[in-house]
Amino acid sequence: MFSPPTPERWRSSSSRLIGLYALLFIAWGAVFTGVLYWEISHYLGTIAQRTLMQRAHYYQKVEDADLEGELASSEVYSIPEIDAYGLFKADGQHISGDILKLRASLPDDGRVHYLERGLSVALPNEQTRSSHALLQHRNDGRILILARDGGSISAVGGIIEQALLWGLSLTLVPGLIGWQLLRRRPLRRVKLLQRCTESIVSGNLGERLPLSARHDELDMLANAVNIMLTHIEQLMHDVKGVCDSIAHDLRTPLTRLRAHLYQLQQLPFEGAHAVTVSQALDESESIMARFQGLLRISELEDTRRRSAFETFRPAELLQQVHEFFEPLAQEHGQTLTLEIPDELSTLCGDVSLLFEALVNLLDNAIKFTPTAGEIRLRGILTGTAVILEVIDNGPGIPEADQENVTRRLFRGDTTRQQPGHGLGLSLVAAIVRLHGYTLSIQAPPNSCGTSVSIRCPRLEMG
Repeated sequence: MFSPPTPERWRSSSSRLIGLYALLFIAWGAVFTGVLYWEISHYLGTIAQRTLMQRAHYYQKVEDADLEGELASSEVYSIPEIDAYGLFKADGQHISGDILKLRASLPDDGRVHYLERGLSVALPNEQTRSSHALLQHRNDGRILILARDGGSISAVGGIIEQALLWGLSLTLVPGLIGWQLLRRRPLRRVKLLQRCTESIVSGNLGERLPLSARHDELDMLANAVNIMLTHIEQLMHDVKGVCDSIAHDLRTPLTRLRAHLYQLQQLPFEGAHAVTVSQALDESESIMARFQGLLRISELEDTRRRSAFETFRPAELLQQVHEFFEPLAQEHGQTLTLEIPDELSTLCGDVSLLFEALVNLLDNAIKFTPTAGEIRLRGILTGTAVILEVIDNGPGIPEADQENVTRRLFRGDTTRQQPGHGLGLSLVAAIVRLHGYTLSIQAPPNSCGTSVSIRCPRLEMG
């Protein structure tokens, strides 16, 4: 029986929407953080440049003789570890200030420059993270460097990064919790729709997909499917009714024709006339058998037959079928063996119909298995099902025909010359569908022949 695939946790539509939302949020957060960091860096850099330019203009007005005293007194108003200065002789020798080493690469253009590596401060081997710096030549030949540490920009960037991480955590953690809660209801609805679909596929065309009061997208889809199922059910009933009417209408004249042919056969015909009448009678009986088989399949496809279901022991059913067919197999010189485990779970179904299905399978096996061949009828108990299987070592069914042999009136190229109407396996398939079982036709592993199995789900113990 068809079973739609169950979506994995991360493959559901809600999971994909949450994942897409998370990616968009992270991407937007990264862009937002980058823009914010750039704006703040630009703002702080502008402030640092203005501050250094103001200090440079102020010290430019100070007399050379008073410069050192003015620099020392201005330290009171400077921010420790942020603002720094260094006064050097013309040869680069340090005179005073926190900046201990002259940066030769710093341009002397009266403008503020941003230095990634910073300047040597306090100790010769210690540098700030980055600096805005300005170099100024004094009239007496000395060199004054004013600097402001750029580490505040990095600190602001760290604060923004922490804020982004907190924002991500405060968004994604509730989002994951909400995803886990929100995905359960749609998934329960999808599983309910799946169970209804399986019931429809098994032949219950009167089943309809459930609708909720929310009228959301799933309800729109389910309603469209229900409308389609209603039309399909009506069309199938119309076609079935026409076919059944034709079969019923033709059965009466065919019965009369067969009766007339039988009466003719009783007359004293001789030679070719007697043979012709006999052949016509055989053909009429063959046509009648086909119509009887079609009507029988049509009857089985009516799911109301399930009202006769009851619990039964499959081991007893297999024993009855074996006892029924063992003399016929011996008559054909074949060996019919029965393999039943010690315990087989009880099943629910129509025993007479399942007996008919197994009879058709064994009839085909005996028909196509050569003399001295072996036929096995066995029951297998698995964790979830009981399997009823018929295996023979005959010519087998070609792989290309295995999917078509259950179609009505289908005859393969290798069986057209054999007696039959092409309805035996169709009848078996109809019985299996009526019970909600699964029919499988394949070649036995490592051998020739055919293996036909009916997989019957075990009853759930209450």
